Amino acid sequence: MFRYEVGAKILVRRRENPEHEPTQVEILAKAPNAIKVLVLSDGWFKRHEIRILTDEKWYSTNRMK
Repeated sequence: MFRYEVGAKILVRRRENPEHEPTQVEILAKAPNAIKVLVLSDGWFKRHEIRILTDEKWYSTNRMK
């Protein structure tokens, strides 16, 4: 489960590849086991894409300042 509120900018990692560089995202909306995000850094996705991340494939590491 993603513990941060809508509007928070956080770092997320893929569960199957945690050693990969974390992706910076901003939470746009939340559901019980997923978040809708705006991607803020290149990595798994292109910058400025909107994606749905599920908690079975992704986890949050910490809040960005």
